[in-house]
Amino acid sequence: MNVYEDTYLLDIMHSIAQGLLAPTMAVIILLIAAVLFLLGRVVTEFFTERRHFKQNMPLIVNEINDADYEKVTEVLVSGKLLKFQKAALVTVSQNMGLPAEPLFALAQIMVNDTEKHYQSRLAWTDVISKIAPLLGLMGTLIPLGPGIVALGKGDTLALSQSLLVAFDATVCGLVCAIIALVISKIRSGWYNEYINVLESIMSCVVDKAAVAREAGIVLPARYSGDPVKEFQEIKNKPRRKH
Repeated sequence: MNVYEDTYLLDIMHSIAQGLLAPTMAVIILLIAAVLFLLGRVVTEFFTERRHFKQNMPLIVNEINDADYEKVTEVLVSGKLLKFQKAALVTVSQNMGLPAEPLFALAQIMVNDTEKHYQSRLAWTDVISKIAPLLGLMGTLIPLGPGIVALGKGDTLALSQSLLVAFDATVCGLVCAIIALVISKIRSGWYNEYINVLESIMSCVVDKAAVAREAGIVLPARYSGDPVKEFQEIKNKPRRKH
């Protein structure tokens, strides 16, 4: 008994493989459009966010240490930090009256939430950089089957068409992966710097709260607002000299 011929396994597998060619090509085209869109997002992010990130770390650390406790939030908001950094720091600075362990836990949560936000930006390009070469390989191998059959029949025209499709799929998949990988590397460098800065300043705020706690100073500890929306109002208030 010939298992392959009697059960039509070869025909079934061939039909499935050839049926996947069009969806594979469509997905590759969609990925190309996606990476071009993400490339535009990176350029926009550079001009709207990255080039404005010029925080002088010694300056803001000294300002936090020198500021009155109730003015720490104003120092943070007035700095040249990014929106999500300010949101995390304001949440902690407005809860500096918490006991040491809860405040430290809150600081960790805010750092982790900010890190998750940036990781979500990297997710698409990370995925595309991994699946685009695989899809390119699928787009290469699928048309090679009919091309080999055509070679056996001496049909060089069909063979050349199959090879053209295969090479196009390979090139498009690799280009997609390269662009996505470059975007991920650029963004990951930016975001690692953002998180490191956030962690450093967050440590200063937590230490400031510890000093106040030892001095018996009562600070706010029930803030649960949305600092992303509210810190602009704080920023617009005139800062008083201390």
